[in-house]
Amino acid sequence: MHTRQLPSSGNRASGHPTYGGPVTYIYQPVAPTNTLAIVGMVLSLTGAITSFIPAGIAGIIMGHISRRQIRRQGERGDAMALTALWVGYLGTGFWLLVWAVYVGFVILMIIAGIAVEEAAG
Repeated sequence: MHTRQLPSSGNRASGHPTYGGPVTYIYQPVAPTNTLAIVGMVLSLTGAITSFIPAGIAGIIMGHISRRQIRRQGERGDAMALTALWVGYLGTGFWLLVWAVYVGFVILMIIAGIAVEEAAG
């Protein structure tokens, strides 16, 4: 009968495995998130939801500034800054269009009311 021997690990004299020492974990510090990106995203979302156009414009400005800071300083938050830009531009454009149509409609109704009064009187 033939028996196969498995290779042993560690110290051959004692038959016990040897270890290279304790395992050390090295933690890398996480880069901070850019605060301006967070504030810009919140302002852009607020402007898009509430139709407060100055909030959307402030979000756009903060989005551009924070993207420049993120590239220069190596911070996190580029997705939030990009969200601030997209939501800011789209939300501000949408609400400007809505308000322009609304004001145009009101002016049209005022002109039509004046024309009806002049025709009747």
